[in-house]
Amino acid sequence: MNIEGISRLQAYFFQCRLESDISKEALLIKIILAVFVVAMIMVGIQLTKIYFCTKQVNYNLAPWQQIKPEASFKVLFAGDSTAVGTGLNDNSQSTSGLFSRDFPQADVENYSRNGLRLRGLVDILMTIQDKKFDLAVLQIGANDILDFTPMTEIQDDQRRVLNLTKHIASRIIILHSGDIGQAPLLIWPLTWIYTWRSIKVRAMYLAGQNDRVSYVDIYTLNKGKDLSRGYAKDYLHLNAEGYALWYGYIKTQLQKLHWLPEGGI
Repeated sequence: MNIEGISRLQAYFFQCRLESDISKEALLIKIILAVFVVAMIMVGIQLTKIYFCTKQVNYNLAPWQQIKPEASFKVLFAGDSTAVGTGLNDNSQSTSGLFSRDFPQADVENYSRNGLRLRGLVDILMTIQDKKFDLAVLQIGANDILDFTPMTEIQDDQRRVLNLTKHIASRIIILHSGDIGQAPLLIWPLTWIYTWRSIKVRAMYLAGQNDRVSYVDIYTLNKGKDLSRGYAKDYLHLNAEGYALWYGYIKTQLQKLHWLPEGGI
């Protein structure tokens, strides 16, 4: 084969390789575009569910309190919408309301807000460092899971929350949520992501326990239970049945620890 033939053969193979590379690039672009389109469809579906479902609950519910200045047993409830009782029509069915029903002689103060994260609770606790409580029930952390707060920030803020609460409360019950990934409002892959984040935060809270701090492990306590009837109409918050379940967990843990006041129901 002469030089001209060799050159033509080289040019042919070069052209084939070039066409192959172009085909691979085109395929890769198509795959990326397909993934992007699917992702946008999933985001659209999720945002649509959130938009319509969030209209089904009352976000103006006030946190339940039972103010009795002369009471010998004083309790602090503080946290996010789960401590407010969002999802209910009657705030007496919230965890603080149910506690007040069982312990009518207790003073129950509630510093909770919808959408509150750990960092926000730090700010609230800073303003009440002059108060004293026998027990604090902190329902906080779910929004940090939902809002993708970095895990290092969650850990630091949780430590600050506990340190500030120790200054004003003798004993502390803390909880964040169960497996948020199980909430019917959410679709895949958010269900998987939020389950992973729930597990990570659970590990942090477990590690923060000591003789004055006890974590209510809702993630584990919920296993094997049918939770479908415990959600409010937004399919994220709890209804009366769901809050009763949570309160049952809290009360059972307080009983085991002998942290409850005498004279309750």
